[in-house]
Amino acid sequence: MKDFKLKTFMVGPVRTNCYVISNGTTGEAIVFDPGDMPDIIEQYLKDNNLAGKGIFLTHGHFDHILGVKELAESTKMKVYALEKEAKLLQDSQLNSSARVHRPCRVIPDVLLKDQEQITLAGFTIWVIHTPGHTIGSGCYYFPEEGILISGDTLFREDIGRSDLPTGNGEQLLESIQEKLMVLEDRVEVYPGHGAPTSIGHEREYNSYIE
Repeated sequence: MKDFKLKTFMVGPVRTNCYVISNGTTGEAIVFDPGDMPDIIEQYLKDNNLAGKGIFLTHGHFDHILGVKELAESTKMKVYALEKEAKLLQDSQLNSSARVHRPCRVIPDVLLKDQEQITLAGFTIWVIHTPGHTIGSGCYYFPEEGILISGDTLFREDIGRSDLPTGNGEQLLESIQEKLMVLEDRVEVYPGHGAPTSIGHEREYNSYIE
């Protein structure tokens, strides 16, 4: 049986949730959205004797990527992102990092496709392309554990904004309804900001969801 653990770090100026999911059985871990404080995240891996196996990005906005380069270089982890997000990740204007005077470019090592299934750190991860917040936004679903990393697509009783470059409000609602609300009620949702929730809770209390 896997020894599953999820650790949350709130990083950067807008308190972005960076998640470290680890497998105590294998001693391996995956990092999601290291938006800042890469030294703190790396120290956590070291303190817990965890081998980082990959950095996964839900999308390319500055508050989710500012710590990526340093963490990837120091840990030798590959960076994973949806293929449609590659342009935004590499453009400091589109990803808004230039606007906060910390211009940042990220070139992913691995570009992911919608519905792709990956096995990493002893976990099965399903890639779900959920355009709307950005054109290449994605969520990562752990079917065996019933965990969804939702980025800025779905929040507790709210949804992501769609007024930034490559965003589309209609597309965002469609992504949530057609790709996330098909999951079971029991699935726990860990968003890019704020408190965790569940698919069942959002189905009942999120006013954006039909």
